[in-house]
Amino acid sequence: MVLLIGHHGTNSSSAELILNSNFKLSLGDGEWLGDGVYFFVKGLNSDTKSLAFNWAKCHAWNNKSKTYDYENYAIIQSEIRVKEEEFLDLTVEDGIEVLTYLAEKFIQKLKTIDKNLKFHDGLLLNLARREGVLPLEVVKGNFYIKFEKERIHRINLRTSNCTICSVYNPNKVLTNKSIVKTGVIR
Repeated sequence: MVLLIGHHGTNSSSAELILNSNFKLSLGDGEWLGDGVYFFVKGLNSDTKSLAFNWAKCHAWNNKSKTYDYENYAIIQSEIRVKEEEFLDLTVEDGIEVLTYLAEKFIQKLKTIDKNLKFHDGLLLNLARREGVLPLEVVKGNFYIKFEKERIHRINLRTSNCTICSVYNPNKVLTNKSIVKTGVIR
């Protein structure tokens, strides 16, 4: 088994709903790691609670109105327990080889799918699940996310600044969900 501790930043009212029912999946082939619930996990940055807060804050910002859509945030912590054979780690060479294999396997299919995607990671991972190529429940990868300072100062980097994971079936692999921090966005 692989055990990860993940942090998910959201608004306070959504956090209560999540604890009482479950997470809502981010869906679509354009998602970084395909369909799933996204968490910050230790990797490139060990302060995953701060990353989750920064995500919640950026997600709250409404660029049109120049105000926050919500002011009260919450960080949910979950244990992610997944069988090794259902886990793909794209932060290591073996994981990259699997993604490269998927790109080669689906190269003809990619030509026939009318998708205007800049990146194909999520599409390839969703195809692997849909077509039964890999029994993926959790995928982990390193990414660059523009948080508040980078957005304000229009800083664009290629260097990854965080490690995230996508959980495809939260009911199967998430345990011990709890709100570990709340506060007001300022």
